[in-house]
Amino acid sequence: MNGEGGCDMVFEGTEMMDVANQCGKHIAGTTDDLHKPMRDMMTTNHTEEDRKKWFEWFQGEWDKKDE
Repeated sequence: MNGEGGCDMVFEGTEMMDVANQCGKHIAGTTDDLHKPMRDMMTTNHTEEDRKKWFEWFQGEWDKKDE
């Protein structure tokens, strides 16, 4: 997860936002320390710029899947 916390859970979908939403629901449902950085990013603890940076990273990873 871009070095921002998370796990090895695999999410699948045909649209990037479908996968991002699955990931978000998974992270929101956790309470462990491993997922804490991502949970924090999903709250007001991070700026809109931080969220944009993460989505740009995620889009780049999504785009790689067809390579």
